[in-house]
Amino acid sequence: MAEKAREAAAGWELLPTLVVRSAAFPWELAAEISYPKAGELAEEVVGLERAARDLLAAPPADAGRPNRSVLSRLRNLRPLPPEAPVPDDWLAAWNRTTSRLEQARERLAEAIEGEGGLVRDAFERIVADERFLDAVVCSSPGVYRDLRRGRTGARLRRQVASYVQRLCAKCETMSFFGPINYGRVDPAGATGFAWSGHRECVRRAFPAARVIDGLVDRVLDDPALVAGLVPRRKTWTAPVRDAANVVGCCDGARTVADIGGAAEPEAERAAADIVAAVRRGLLTHDLCPPATVPDALGRLRERLRERGDAAAPLSRAADETAALLARYPAAPPDEKLELQARVAEIAGGDAPAGTGERFYNDRVAVHEAAVGTLQVAVGGAVADDLTGLVPRALAHLAAEAERTRRLTGAHLARRLGRGVFGLRDALSAGTGLHVQYSARLTGRIAEVLETLPAGTASVDLARAGLLDEPEPPSKPVLCSVDVMVAAPDLDRYRPGATPLVLGDIHDAALLTPWALQFHPGAQQAIRERDAAIERALTGCTALNVVARRRTGLPPLEFPGPVLELGGTSAQPDRRRIGLERLTVHSDGERVTLRAKGIAGPLLFHNGELESAVHTALALPRVRRPRLPDLPHVPRLTWGNVVLSRRRWRLADAETAPLAKAADADRLIGMARLRADRGLPARFFASSPAERKPVYVDARSPALLDGLVRLARTAERITVSEALPGPRDCWLRDGPHRFAAELRCVYLRGAG
Repeated sequence: MAEKAREAAAGWELLPTLVVRSAAFPWELAAEISYPKAGELAEEVVGLERAARDLLAAPPADAGRPNRSVLSRLRNLRPLPPEAPVPDDWLAAWNRTTSRLEQARERLAEAIEGEGGLVRDAFERIVADERFLDAVVCSSPGVYRDLRRGRTGARLRRQVASYVQRLCAKCETMSFFGPINYGRVDPAGATGFAWSGHRECVRRAFPAARVIDGLVDRVLDDPALVAGLVPRRKTWTAPVRDAANVVGCCDGARTVADIGGAAEPEAERAAADIVAAVRRGLLTHDLCPPATVPDALGRLRERLRERGDAAAPLSRAADETAALLARYPAAPPDEKLELQARVAEIAGGDAPAGTGERFYNDRVAVHEAAVGTLQVAVGGAVADDLTGLVPRALAHLAAEAERTRRLTGAHLARRLGRGVFGLRDALSAGTGLHVQYSARLTGRIAEVLETLPAGTASVDLARAGLLDEPEPPSKPVLCSVDVMVAAPDLDRYRPGATPLVLGDIHDAALLTPWALQFHPGAQQAIRERDAAIERALTGCTALNVVARRRTGLPPLEFPGPVLELGGTSAQPDRRRIGLERLTVHSDGERVTLRAKGIAGPLLFHNGELESAVHTALALPRVRRPRLPDLPHVPRLTWGNVVLSRRRWRLADAETAPLAKAADADRLIGMARLRADRGLPARFFASSPAERKPVYVDARSPALLDGLVRLARTAERITVSEALPGPRDCWLRDGPHRFAAELRCVYLRGAG
């Protein structure tokens, strides 16, 4: 068994450079809006209520007939008078329990009154904290305006509490300016970190994607700039035959003026045709920044400067935007509102329009990235487990990903039938198809759980015989895993005991130029990444799909040829493959992707594209394990690697009692729910209708509001334990603890 375990880890490579993501605010901020004493008393009340009801469930056989007064006291769990028609021993037990219950209720009311004042003071401090307001204005200007106007009420309290949980419990590095930091894995070295504290960081502002789009669109309104453009066809488009074949002449070498020729009417007509083709997405040009560059505005400004006087008006607008962005990080929140509005105005937009259906990190015209001073060294036992134990766990997920790829490919092949199909036609035929997830691992986990006692807290799947040995992948595997070390101090890590929690698992190597923008050795780290990817892809050709830049983050681009599906590549020497050259070959059972002029099949690189056609034709997409649909699933581990946190499913009827207005009622309702279902005091709740989970402290009525609102979005919500919890977070700044995760990139070649 040990030999097979070593084989499972063999072939996997962990890149030495880590991106360290952490929360910008300490866990203690969330604790400030909780009622710790009242929460304990609510649990005591619920325990005594249960004890009293247990007495009622087994009434004495020789009890007399109770009158209406006695019945009322029994129903309300109140003490009985001495003359009640029940035996003395039962009466004594009842009165002892219900008297304690009444006392606990009184103490609960007193605690809520006392702690309620502290919580109100905490909310006032929070909404007056410039750093908190800075985070709010960077992501939700409307909420910030309400706070500045002094508006109060339950709705605003919910919004503030929602920000508190997100800022403290999530390692967000967009909109909420949680910092990016870096680490390095060296098994021969020591484990530890150096940090100047959470307030020390360098922030950098970037325009939203729509700001760049607005500036670039203005190029097409300036005839002088249009004449000097060097247009080329995007690779996703087929050759276009317009009347004068103007679009077909756009080869990426000649200017619009050259294509139009010397005759004025022909030049004007050619320019108009090219502008129309650019607006339709058929063409791009040399002033349009590639989608994959981190600093799109910087690239645009460079190109505009090269055009000299012809580009002066637009160059001034781009330079003003850059100057506004340079002021943005240090600006106070009120000034940030003005800067957002001005940046949007320059780009031809409206600041309030930056909400709606956009991604949460692109709702305003400006977003920030930040780097802190944290430097993490991962060595010794932690490095050994990251390089040896985690890959053994990932091997099962990789095998499941390969089975999912094959099943989905067969599903697509049956839809297509036998033949060779253009990729565009295959995409059309695949409309409505769903990814066919493998159920092998899920089914085996369900079988294991059936043999365990109810309420089992944790299951080690590495125990002999629980899971079959995974098959080596037939295709290369590239993935990134956000690993959390659940230890109060890194030097207290114990192999085989300290949980290594696998958080989000991404289907691509997310050591990107964007993530490394602050790294002093970024170029070397990218070279190391690309060399490792090329090693993993030996014998396989992976195709990048570069989409439009829809958020603040640039699309991914890795070694291999490029299909420009809306966006453009930043690598001029990268081989580009047109959509019309891509074909899907189907024998009715399997599908393969091929390209004219390239020997052998292709596979798409991944990038969180959740579609059946992409899954069928891409590298295996490693995902978190799909769990059985059960009311409760224990924590699933592979040794001390946590594959899945302990999980519960809650129906909306179970959370409905938490909607009561009084804080005492909500705390008691939550204590009852915890007692009924065995829930922890702190957890994350998620809904299929929401992108992000919410953090809940069972002793915080304000955070319970968020749980209630989430529960209204679906018939059932999922609750998972908060692991690591606040006390098990190793990143600390004085008395404060911070959530932190190590983004680890794992690669494995086929076979």
